[in-house]
Amino acid sequence: MVDIKQAKLFQGLPESELRSLEKQMKIVKHPSGHEIVVKGENGVGFMIILDGTVTVSTVQGKSRKLGPGDSFGEMALLDHEGRSANIKADTDVSLATIPEWNFKPFLKEHPEVTYRLLQVLSQRVRQAESDH
Repeated sequence: MVDIKQAKLFQGLPESELRSLEKQMKIVKHPSGHEIVVKGENGVGFMIILDGTVTVSTVQGKSRKLGPGDSFGEMALLDHEGRSANIKADTDVSLATIPEWNFKPFLKEHPEVTYRLLQVLSQRVRQAESDH
């Protein structure tokens, strides 16, 4: 069973809803150094880091680290424009993934998660627009 309680996006959700979401998720593991996401590729899942760290690299040459509780992959699912950055495993990484066909209905049923996702996206836009 996947444990997504640590995911920042899902904090505060009732236990029953977390369990329902966890049943739809699958664990994927990547070794250190693996390119998990390549910019421009189609996205098929939203991912939550359960264990390990990754580096996100944008086309502008910016990079940032993500670790347990952080998530990625939502932009490609929302706009179908492909992945917006490269993501490489810094260490061995375990991810909980939810496919697009489950992600969108979940967002419709949980407006509080959708709102948090908007906050995350807003923060990313601000980061991208600062320090060119």
